[in-house]
Amino acid sequence: MDEETKQRLRHIRDATKVNNRHKQDAQKTSAERHERAKTQIKAELIDNRTIKYTSHMRWINR
Repeated sequence: MDEETKQRLRHIRDATKVNNRHKQDAQKTSAERHERAKTQIKAELIDNRTIKYTSHMRWINR
């Protein structure tokens, strides 16, 4: 293998690592955002005093 091919393969390897790290970070932040949204929905439903959602939606108490 010549030096140019080695350099190209090195760049490909490094770019693949960066892309995989970015993918993992994006999945992690998406999961965290989803969890925060779920918590916010629960809080809004529980704080609503006019309608008792807890008797209709069992998942709120989980």
